[in-house]
Amino acid sequence: MIFKTHPWLFLLSILILTTSFKVDDSIAIATNTYSVERLPTMIESLQHGEYYTIQITSIGCFHGKRQTVTVLNKEGILTANFNNEIKILSPSDVNELILFEIQLREIPLGGCTTVDTYTLSNTYENFTISDGTCNWQGYKSLLAIF
Repeated sequence: MIFKTHPWLFLLSILILTTSFKVDDSIAIATNTYSVERLPTMIESLQHGEYYTIQITSIGCFHGKRQTVTVLNKEGILTANFNNEIKILSPSDVNELILFEIQLREIPLGGCTTVDTYTLSNTYENFTISDGTCNWQGYKSLLAIF
C-alpha cells in the first residue's frame, strides 16, 4: 500500500480527482456541443391532437415549488399552457423548447442544495431528470416564453 507510506500522495490524488470533476462539469455546461444525429425532441414529435407536459419541481433549503407547462398540437398550431395562460408558440418559442429539451437530456451530475426535477411526459415516453448543478436553471428560459 503506497498510500500508507506516502499519505501526501493520497491527498494529492483526491485533490486532482475533485478538481478535474469540477472543471469537466463547467466545460460540459459551457460548450453545449450536441451530436448531429439525435432523436427528435417531444415537440418535434407532436402529431395533430397530441400534447406533452413539462413538470418542474424545485426544492431547496427554503423553498419548494411545482409548475407544469403543457404543449399541444391542435390542427398544426402549437400552443403552450402555463398558469392558465395559453400562448400560440412562435418559431423562436419552438426552437427554445427544442434547445431546452436537448440541454435537459445532457445535464451532468451536480452537488447543489437546490435541486430542480423535470418530468417530460407524453403518450409514448416519460422522462425524468434532476438538475443539482445550480448552473443551468433551464426553467428560466422555458418560463420566459410566457
